[in-house]
Amino acid sequence: MGALKRHLVRRALSWYHTPQAQAAALGVVFFFVFAAYTTIQFYSASTYGADLAADSVSAIYLAFTVTCLFSPAIINKWGCRLSMFVGILGYSSLVLASLIYFLYGGKDVRWARWLLVAAGAVLGCGASILWTAQGRLILQYASKAEELESSGTTQMGGEKMQTGKLLGLFWAIFQCSSLVGGTISFIYYGQKPQGSTGLYALFLAFLILGALSTQLLLPPSMLGSSSHERGDATIRKQKDLEMITEQTPLTVDSNADYDRADSRLTDAGSKGGEEMSNQSWLQEAQETLKLFATEKMVCLSILFFYTGFNQPYQQATFGNRFFTRRTIGAELIIFHLMEIVGGIVSGWWLDNGGINCRQRATLCLGAFVIINGAGNVLAAVQEYDARESGLATAHDIADLAAISPSLAFACWGFADAQIQVYCYWLMGSFYTSGSQHARAVGFYKLVQSLGTSVGFFLIPASRLEPLSQLVCSSLVFIAGTGLSTAQSPNE
Repeated sequence: MGALKRHLVRRALSWYHTPQAQAAALGVVFFFVFAAYTTIQFYSASTYGADLAADSVSAIYLAFTVTCLFSPAIINKWGCRLSMFVGILGYSSLVLASLIYFLYGGKDVRWARWLLVAAGAVLGCGASILWTAQGRLILQYASKAEELESSGTTQMGGEKMQTGKLLGLFWAIFQCSSLVGGTISFIYYGQKPQGSTGLYALFLAFLILGALSTQLLLPPSMLGSSSHERGDATIRKQKDLEMITEQTPLTVDSNADYDRADSRLTDAGSKGGEEMSNQSWLQEAQETLKLFATEKMVCLSILFFYTGFNQPYQQATFGNRFFTRRTIGAELIIFHLMEIVGGIVSGWWLDNGGINCRQRATLCLGAFVIINGAGNVLAAVQEYDARESGLATAHDIADLAAISPSLAFACWGFADAQIQVYCYWLMGSFYTSGSQHARAVGFYKLVQSLGTSVGFFLIPASRLEPLSQLVCSSLVFIAGTGLSTAQSPNE
């Protein structure tokens, strides 16, 4: 593995050494993982049965939330790429448990059911490590891009001009996984309503590809612009020519300079080239817990909570009641297409050089309020009619009546990408070092996961009627957005 990293450092194409290429490569890693996992999660009820699926999902999010307290320490001690590799193996545990469940168990076999729940808990631990490592790495890539940009051009007061674009690029590629996963599911589940060993073997292959792909990522310290890399390539060619010519005092000096630079690259490659923490595990955990008392994170915590709290209502409560089964697949395609568009548009907007950071943040939040609010209003009309008539009408995609709830899904998809990219962009503005990025992202994912857990808990109408779920989601949305305006960047 070390030899592979050194080879990538020295011989990879110049474009692969850029932050943009690495952000795209990180998106590809998540594409492989979530092309499998998104499908498994969405069809869990029909694959495992409603009760077992609920138990497994609960174990996932409970473990995810708790592990987020410790995941920053793991990433800061192990490094991002190793941590992501381990995290993806956690996702593989659920697929392996499912294969055992299909081959040797079944819904009536108690040990097989408990195996799936335990695998869900392992997946939750792996997910917290994976997402925290991803957050730290993408923010470090963004910081490197800002550094390279500022060294080549003059920016407005040192403002961020690359972070949003990289976040949007990653988010768009990552969301493509849902489109591919949905296509696989549509083809497979259209013929057979239950999972099988063949389908889950395919999912396992996707996860293995994702895990192996993490080792092709380059650490931020080894990145440069394409022009810088072309210069390095020229030096390497000159060195190769000098090696086969007669030694002179001048070439000896040149070779010595090259060897010193090359030894630094080799040393960086052997250490993984990542910023590692020298603090103890206890100190790392304490530094993460301190974020709970900072004004920035306290003010942003409700918005972070909302990013997880919203989708259980949107996709489960609303989607499953107002769309037919075949239409749900089309609506999810609409949702994730708008996620892709929203991620790219929001990223480019947040890097708009015509205005300062605070103005960009304010306008981005304003657009989020309008678009997400429009989705909630459209949903409220549907929910009010359903409560008045006593029955929610499931619309087919061929019906004109499906346009209004479909627009709600489109608005929610765009708005979700907006606010997710914005939250990462904001954390990149507040913190500079890799360790700080890991802690901030760990805090973000912890609160987000807690929101998702509460959202899933409230889904049954016996606990909270659908219209009341929408009202609660809207109140959290308004409160979180309002408080976050006090924590815009100062630039």
